[in-house]
Amino acid sequence: MNVACVIGNGPSRLQLDLHCINATMYTYGCNALYRDFMPNYLIAMDYNMVKEILDNKIHHQTSFHTQHDNRIDKLQSEGEPINFFWGFNETNDSGNSALKLALQHNNDVVYMIGFDYSSNPSVLPNVYSGTKHYVSRHAYPAASMLDSKWEQRLKKIVKQHPDKKVVRVNGTRTLAVGNENYSEISVEQFKEIYE
Repeated sequence: MNVACVIGNGPSRLQLDLHCINATMYTYGCNALYRDFMPNYLIAMDYNMVKEILDNKIHHQTSFHTQHDNRIDKLQSEGEPINFFWGFNETNDSGNSALKLALQHNNDVVYMIGFDYSSNPSVLPNVYSGTKHYVSRHAYPAASMLDSKWEQRLKKIVKQHPDKKVVRVNGTRTLAVGNENYSEISVEQFKEIYE
């Protein structure tokens, strides 16, 4: 059985040892995660974050995936190791894109950590809030709208992969995804799995 872990940047992931997780399963990380931990696959969709990754040559250290952009497409055509998502009809967020990639890589079980979502309509919980290319957590009036879009995309991806098991390590609140192949566990339960 192939098992993977998709790592978001919600504060709940700070309770987990990412290096231990990496020793037991493939890791798919989002955006600035590389600043603290290098996953097997790194996914970023926002151009400013992508530029930071490319400027720091992180795409030479891990398998990097993003969406098409003329500036980035040109770099790939010049031989830079950049992978593109195919079949996306809309711009997607990094977290759900990472989940989709993990499921497309034939992992039977995919754990999601650091997907905390917002418990407050004006706060987006993120360990990198206020750092380069991240807004301050208190300066996001559209947090609840983004949460709603992220949740809709999550439900769609889970539904598209009924033969795969998606397990969210619950950071702040439970999501009503409504599919049999989706479940949630606590941080403590997940620690028992990978330690």
